[in-house]
Amino acid sequence: MATKIRLQRHGRKDYPFYQIVIADSRAPRDG
Repeated sequence: MATKIRLQRHGRKDYPFYQIVIADSRAPRDG
């Protein structure tokens, strides 16, 4: 499978949290 697993960093500077994002490289990111 052509998927990429990324981590998006959210939250404040003193309290960050991460969200796991699975992006399919076959599909374009914009629309």
